Amino acid sequence: MLQRIHADETLETSISRFSLEYWRQRSTEEIIESLRPGRLESLKVKPDGRILNGNVRIKVLEERDIDINSLEREIT
Repeated sequence: MLQRIHADETLETSISRFSLEYWRQRSTEEIIESLRPGRLESLKVKPDGRILNGNVRIKVLEERDIDINSLEREIT
């Protein structure tokens, strides 16, 4: 199961808020495509499910009720 390493409050109040605003304006398909393995900023997770790269985009997908646990990912 995927688990973001940054709390909602952190993403919404830190410098990440600009990234959050950007990704909220993108389509769901564009976000999912950006997370695919092999992409420059693909979804990277630890074996235990902690997300190393993609926390902001995963938050946006969660807000849209997308099943994030079905997404392809790179285990690092």
